[in-house]
Amino acid sequence: MTEEVIDPPPSKTAVRNAGSTIREYMRGECSQDALDAALKTIRAYRAQFSDPLVTVQTRLRQIHQDLEMQGEPSQKVTQRLKKSTTIVDKLVRESGLNLARMQDIGGCRMVVETLEHLRMVEAEVRNVWGDALHHTKDYIEDPRESGYRAVHMIVVEAGQQIEIQLRTESMHSWAMLVEAFSGIAGQNLKQDGEHLIQDFLRLMSDMTAAGELGQQPTEDQLDNFRRLRDEVTEYLDAFAKEAGKDQP
Repeated sequence: MTEEVIDPPPSKTAVRNAGSTIREYMRGECSQDALDAALKTIRAYRAQFSDPLVTVQTRLRQIHQDLEMQGEPSQKVTQRLKKSTTIVDKLVRESGLNLARMQDIGGCRMVVETLEHLRMVEAEVRNVWGDALHHTKDYIEDPRESGYRAVHMIVVEAGQQIEIQLRTESMHSWAMLVEAFSGIAGQNLKQDGEHLIQDFLRLMSDMTAAGELGQQPTEDQLDNFRRLRDEVTEYLDAFAKEAGKDQP
C-alpha cells in the first residue's frame, strides 16, 4: 500500500467510518469499491503522522543529548510509522477500536541504560510536552501479564497523537527475545497467554526487573528458570523436527 494525499485531509468522521467499513467488508457486508475508498482514507490519514513523528524523534534525541545519556542518540532513539496493512489488521482484530483514536500509528522509542535514566527521561518528556502530554501508562510499576515492561507516553504533536516508548537496555533485550521466540515458534507470543514459552519469558522478566533494582533471584525463581529452560528447549527441538517433516 502506498501513501496517498487527500486535500483536504480526511475528517475524523471519515476516518472513523473507514475503520467501520474495513470490518463490514470482512463480514461480507460492503462492496470492493467501498473497501478501496476506505483504504485510500486510511493511507491518507496515516500520512498525516509523518511530520509530527519526525518532530517528536528530533526532540527525544535532543533530550538524550542534553541528559548526556550513553550511546549515539541516532541509535538509541528510533521511530516507526505503523504500516497500513498493520492498521487494517488491528482494526479487524479489535472490533470496538475507533481508528480516529488509535494512539500508536506513529511511535518513537528511546532505550536507556538504567531505570534511573529512564525516569530522568520520563520527567523531561513531561517537562518538554507539558499539557501536550495526553496519557502515560507505566508498565514498570504495573507490568503486563506477559511480563512486558516499559513506560508508554502519548504526546500530541501538530494535532496528532504520537506514542513514546521508554525502555531500559534490559527491557529492550527482553522484548527482542520475545520477537525472536515468536519467529522460532511461528506464533505471536507478545500478547498475554499461557504458552510454555510465555511462562518462561514472564519469569525472565521478573528476574530481570529484580536485578535492575539490585535484588538477587530467589531459589524458587532459579529452580523454575532451570525447569522452564529445559522444557522450552525440548519444545523447540520437537517443533523443529515437526517442521522439518513438512519440508520437501
